[in-house]
Amino acid sequence: MNTNLLRPWATPLTIGAFLLMATTGILMFFHIELGLAKVAHEWLSWIMLSAVGVHIVLNWRAFSRYFTQKVAVAVVALFVVLTLTALLVPNDKQGRPGPMRAVEVLLDAPLDKLAGITGKSWADLQAQLATQGLPTDDSTTSLRQLATTQQRNPMDVLGNALK
Repeated sequence: MNTNLLRPWATPLTIGAFLLMATTGILMFFHIELGLAKVAHEWLSWIMLSAVGVHIVLNWRAFSRYFTQKVAVAVVALFVVLTLTALLVPNDKQGRPGPMRAVEVLLDAPLDKLAGITGKSWADLQAQLATQGLPTDDSTTSLRQLATTQQRNPMDVLGNALK
C-alpha cells in the first residue's frame, strides 16, 4: 500500500465523514426527516468506517501509544461496555424508546379511536383531515395508512391531527 497517496486524504476524509455522521445523527435523534439524511447516515457511514480504518493504519504508532495510558484505556473500555449494553439490553418489542412508541401507537390507531383519544368526534377529525387534503370515510384506517396513500409525512399529519 502506497501510504504517500493515502496520507493527504485520510484525515480530511475522516473529518468530513464525521461531520456528515454527526449532522445526520442529530437530525435522526430529534426525528427531523430532512432530505436524504437517514439514507446518507446509514449508507455513507461506510465511508467513515473506511476513513477511520485508513487513518488508524497510517497513524498506527501514535494510535497504539494511547493503549499505554490508563485514561485512554478506561475511555475505550467505557465505550466497549456502552456498545455491548446498547446491543444486548432489550428495548420494547419494536426497538423504540417510550415516547416514540407512543407516537407509533397514535399513528397506527384506527381514526375513530384516535378521535376519541384527542377528545374529538369522528366527524370533527374527519373534517380536520379533509382540510389537510386527506379526505376519508373509513374510520378503521390509520393516520399512517392515510398519509402513506396520499404520499404525505405521517408525523406531519399526526401533528396536524393533534391540533
